[in-house]
Amino acid sequence: MGVYEGFDYGHDSPCRTREGGGGPVADVESRTCRGCGATQLSRYNLSALCARCRRSKPELPLDFWTSDSLGGALERWDVGALVRAYRRHTGVSQSAVALLVNIDQSEVSRLERGRKTVRDRRQLLTWTRALGIPDSLVPRLPDERAGTHRNAVLACVAGQYRADTGDWRSPLDIAHVDQFVIELQQRDNASGGDRLLSDTERCLHEVVASLSAGSTPDDDKALHNAAAQLAQMAGWLSLDAGRPADARRNLTTALYAAHMTGDTSLAGSVLGYMSLTALYHATPVEALALAQTAHDSSSGARTGRTGAMLATRMARALAECGRHAETRAVLHVAERGFSRSGTGTTSPVWLTYFDDGELLAQQGTCLMKIGALHEARVCLDSALQYLRSSSAGNLRDQVHYLVRLADVGRMAGELDEACSRAREALALNQRISSTRMSNNIADFMARLQSQRSARPVRRLLEEAAELGILS
Repeated sequence: MGVYEGFDYGHDSPCRTREGGGGPVADVESRTCRGCGATQLSRYNLSALCARCRRSKPELPLDFWTSDSLGGALERWDVGALVRAYRRHTGVSQSAVALLVNIDQSEVSRLERGRKTVRDRRQLLTWTRALGIPDSLVPRLPDERAGTHRNAVLACVAGQYRADTGDWRSPLDIAHVDQFVIELQQRDNASGGDRLLSDTERCLHEVVASLSAGSTPDDDKALHNAAAQLAQMAGWLSLDAGRPADARRNLTTALYAAHMTGDTSLAGSVLGYMSLTALYHATPVEALALAQTAHDSSSGARTGRTGAMLATRMARALAECGRHAETRAVLHVAERGFSRSGTGTTSPVWLTYFDDGELLAQQGTCLMKIGALHEARVCLDSALQYLRSSSAGNLRDQVHYLVRLADVGRMAGELDEACSRAREALALNQRISSTRMSNNIADFMARLQSQRSARPVRRLLEEAAELGILS
């Protein structure tokens, strides 16, 4: 490869110090030059190369680079492993290698320790040509590059896990992650998400760590699916626990993982949750854009239960944007889709929460937002009765529906009814752990302040203040 005069062999050369002083000398055993493989080295030669090889850039034979270990490093584009092997067999220093590609020695150190990687084939060829590796051995793409890259991105998006003390612990078992997600949904609907978030995020980060550590293609898809489901659940629980930033991060993780599995229905569901998150933070235009994207990107799921769920997300955003006629039209789409799904239809695990009660509640909320108060009351009352007739009970959801019914009464001017519903919500809220429900109740009480002169309102506000809902 031509003459190279600038090699530095001083710091990394394989030598030892002479016992009793007198400076360093090479091992006394006979050694052969690692560069040419033929010249016998003097015992006073501090490097692993003969004088001729030191005057030229050391080259290694072809079979050196085609060995199993280095052939695999080439296939993976693992330049750090290539540089380490090159230096080990030639005795050159990191500084000398750095001069080959005109970078600092610290960058070579980072490369060898895995702190720096090449990003494209042009960079790779700069290194392989500097090391004397024939271009014919350099692959155009690294093996499993997509999997390695996407897992690194997933780990980056998921962020660091922040451990919190919770009241419930469940071990992670990938084979039973579906059942775990169902159990999370049931516990969330029953008692709120505050106490479930830490355990869910812990399991999510265990899955992401497993992906980052490497997995087989079959396990890879299963792990990405588990990550998507757990991250979606963690996003919703974060929202329920009053952590909007965590909700966005977890849902972003879920969306990325869902796309890795190619599950457009699950990706649409995640976008639907993102739409709800935007609604809860008073950005209805963003919510509508997310709901529309969810619908458009889930072309294979516009019918049946998944299509019905996505339609309710769209209807909620349309209602908040004041588009009444479109809201009603999309609600009809949701109802038709749900009825067509049938009781015997298998739904994805992450959609088991979307039952008759949830559909009624979403319809009632949309109708309330567009001012159809009588229809809204009918739907929300039916949703509440559906919950109370079920074995689960779902206290958190009951609180949610009661607050909405209280708002319907307030908007209709029926203050006794509004206060009665709100009082029920206050009592049940003491038995659950949901920051979002406490905030919903507090927001409702704030809306009642303008009617404080009415006796039932005044008494309700006093009760809420005693419970710490109002300051």
